[in-house]
Amino acid sequence: MELHDLIPIQYQGIIPLAIGLLVRLIIGYRRFNRRGVAGLQHFNNYFVGLLVTFVEWLFSLAAWIAILWGLFLLLTEWLQGTLILNGN
Repeated sequence: MELHDLIPIQYQGIIPLAIGLLVRLIIGYRRFNRRGVAGLQHFNNYFVGLLVTFVEWLFSLAAWIAILWGLFLLLTEWLQGTLILNGN
């Protein structure tokens, strides 16, 4: 299957899936770089820590929603194709 063979529902499933995975990767990378020798995250002060943690939580939640939505679209397209091929 080549890129031009994909139908729009597949694009609509792949794009949020890829964006969600990319956001999760970036958040994990930033958390990893903030860790010290003891494995704790280091912030300049308490309020920056609260703000960054909350914003990362929001983006992480949005990423999980995008990943699940993309998987849902790909799964429904796959099931629809399977049912059509089986004659149901």
